[in-house]
Amino acid sequence: MNDRDTLALQWDRNSASWSDSMQQGHDQVNEQFGIPFFLDQLGPVSGLEVLDAGCGEGRSSRHIAAKGARVTGVDLSPEMVAHAVRKEIEKPLGIGYAVSSCDDLGEYSAERFDMVTSFMALMDTPNLASVLKEFSRVLKIGGKLMIAVRHPCFFTPGFSVYKNGRDERAGLTISNYFIRKPYVERWKFPQQQGLFTVTRYPYTMMDYAEAILSSSLRFTSLTEPRPTEEMCLRLPNLRFWRLHAALYLFIQAEKV
Repeated sequence: MNDRDTLALQWDRNSASWSDSMQQGHDQVNEQFGIPFFLDQLGPVSGLEVLDAGCGEGRSSRHIAAKGARVTGVDLSPEMVAHAVRKEIEKPLGIGYAVSSCDDLGEYSAERFDMVTSFMALMDTPNLASVLKEFSRVLKIGGKLMIAVRHPCFFTPGFSVYKNGRDERAGLTISNYFIRKPYVERWKFPQQQGLFTVTRYPYTMMDYAEAILSSSLRFTSLTEPRPTEEMCLRLPNLRFWRLHAALYLFIQAEKV
């Protein structure tokens, strides 16, 4: 079984629990912080043709479509796409979905899209350089690429949170940043019963930069957002990230 097949199978197995968690609003960190920031960074998208790559069960695609974009969502997991299609049928937003790996978007012609987005997916892909080349190929000249990933400097294979004597989160332990070997992570939302199983590909900042620069793309922005005080009042878990480290790395690039 190759890396693509392994990832597809993992997300197929995760899909029912993931879809339910999204519907139940379990992922409050992304809902309260990551997604609002990401949508703000997109700017006006009404009428644009947008490819949402690594769309999962369609959460990010729905948010972008709600801003007026014509969205196509792709994901390598058939089961995740099936959940996305079901939710589109229940509440139509005009989104089209397809099962496709981000490193092989051959069903889409060159310069098809005004914008390519990817929210929290690329740290789970085994072929980053090939993915960026495909994103560049399907983008129109002047089109925008908008990426959000877990911050590679902090979410390393040796990442852990340590606590103080009062059992409160007090800081981070980071190690093995330069070890690019894939690893399996098992985790869950606090309200969830079972665990998700995900293979992570621990790319470095340089890996992302080189993949973009070698794909006829130029950087336009690199952002490490910090939760606001207002966000921390709404969701106290965010205060840890306001104090200690960046949760996300947001990358913007343009097809030249």
